[in-house]
Order: sequence, then structure tokens, then C-alpha cells
Amino acid sequence: MNKNGFQIKDPKKIPYLQYDKTIKKTILYGAESRKINPVLYAFKRLRNYLLLFLSMTAPFNNWRVRFNKWKGVNIGRHVYIGMFVFFDNAYPEYIYIEDKATVNAGSMIITHLNPSAHFESILTASVNPVTIKEGAFVAVKSIILPGVTIGEFSIVTAGSVVSKNVEPYNIIRGNPAVKVADFSARLKNGMRKNNPEKENI
Repeated sequence: MNKNGFQIKDPKKIPYLQYDKTIKKTILYGAESRKINPVLYAFKRLRNYLLLFLSMTAPFNNWRVRFNKWKGVNIGRHVYIGMFVFFDNAYPEYIYIEDKATVNAGSMIITHLNPSAHFESILTASVNPVTIKEGAFVAVKSIILPGVTIGEFSIVTAGSVVSKNVEPYNIIRGNPAVKVADFSARLKNGMRKNNPEKENI
């Protein structure tokens, strides 16, 4: 459990993608893979698609945060979510956004991969948690892939594709994203000046 009280879910394997399913088979297949009642799965799927649309287009940040929470995304306090942000719609409960983090417009956070079965020898169908740590900043149109943790007060520059964990107080850039700066000393010193009573930041 982290400082926000989030209980981080463990990674797990999921079924490979299946084609040519009827709506009924799709619902039964999805319910079985999640081990829930088919009616409940159908309701959650429809609800999440509606909330996806509302959360992407809502004109106010507190609405976008609320809609994403209702969808299942774990969100802390004072979080900013830009318009047209896409949070994984199949497994939103595997996304954790801590206090004072920012995810800017057009970014995507993906938690699962379920390729076709003919890729089984090289790709594992799985869902992995993504965590955006306290104070982290994800700039516009960035993509965060499954299993990634964005460290405290780190910065992901615009249009980056992040497939590996990001250390705290780092700036990363590009596709694939790589470290371009470490501003830990500068930021921590600035925080101490602004908060002289806090010696251990």
C-alpha cells in the first residue's frame, strides 16, 4: 500500500485476443476472464464506455477526475487530468495517480496487452499496474505503457513513449523515452528554501 492508501494490484496473465465472437460470446468471454457475473460485466463495459467519453470531453478538471474515478482509476488529491486523456478502458483499476500529479491533454495510459494467440511464443497477454507518483508531470500526447512507474516529481516531455520505470526527479524524452536530465538536487534545495522547517524532504 502506498502513501495514498492505494493497494497496488499484482500483474496477471489474461486471455489472448479472440476474433469473430458474437456480442453474447464477447460478454461471456470477458466475464469469464475477470471471474465475474456476465450481467455485471456487460453493465461495467457499457458504463466504462460512457464514462470514457464523458471524462475525455468534460470542460472542467474536477469533472474529468470524478468520471475517471467512477470508471475505476485510482486518483489522489489535487490531480490534474487534461482533456482527451485516454486511460485503459478494459482495466482502469490498474492505474494509480498520486497526489499533485498531472496527466496532460491527449496522453494515454495503457495497462494491458492481449495480442492474438499466434504471438503467444513471443508476447504474453497480461495486465500490469501503472503508477504516476506524487508530483509527476506527464506532458501532452505522451504514452505510458503497462507496468511503468513514473517517479516522484519527474517530467515526461510531450509526445514521449515510456516503456520503462522513470526515476524520481528525472526528465525523460522521446520514443523510446530516455533520461535527459536529473534535477533532484536543484528541486530538493528549492523545496528546503521554501520549507525551512522540513529538513528531510
